[in-house]
Amino acid sequence: MNRCQNCSAPLLAFRGRCEYCGSSNDIDRDLLIRDAGETAGEASKYPCPACGAAMKSLELGKHGGQPLTADQCGACFGLFFPFYKLEAVLNDLASFGFLADTKRLEDLSRNRTAETRVTYRKCPVCAKLMNRINFGQRSGVVTDQCHGHGVWLDSGELKRLVEWRNSGGQLVDDQYRKDLDQERAKRAQREKEKLAKLKREADRQGG
Repeated sequence: MNRCQNCSAPLLAFRGRCEYCGSSNDIDRDLLIRDAGETAGEASKYPCPACGAAMKSLELGKHGGQPLTADQCGACFGLFFPFYKLEAVLNDLASFGFLADTKRLEDLSRNRTAETRVTYRKCPVCAKLMNRINFGQRSGVVTDQCHGHGVWLDSGELKRLVEWRNSGGQLVDDQYRKDLDQERAKRAQREKEKLAKLKREADRQGG
């Protein structure tokens, strides 16, 4: 169980904000900082899209010979990943579950952070409002995404996504998308056959 770094109260699962004292906690740190000798990172030129505080740039390793980076807020500990880099980070941190733990996935989906009101955040790079997109089936994470620049995760959401991957969430999501594509193809075929039938009937009536 994670405990608040300020008041030591127990934190709700995967939530960085303490329900007792209101302070923010860096509960994704153990995923990102693997070497005790690692530095805190250099100052980022972008402000936090959630609270406006300064962010720092983190080096998270390499992928395909290219560095993996993220910007982390020094106050609320949210993370901004360059677009398409979050997937590489998850591939590095999580295992691909080939068997879905249905109960665990249901728990992750059910225990998502309750929102009193929906907030649209601005991309720290271009300052345009980001889109709110649910990450996969049953992950319980609604990400803020700028399709040109990156993805924002609140503190604890990276850990939740790693748990989702480890519980077979990617497998469930891939199957869902496959089923959805098949249903769309069937629907398109039905529409095509319907139009062909109407055309034949119109041709008979016209003849």
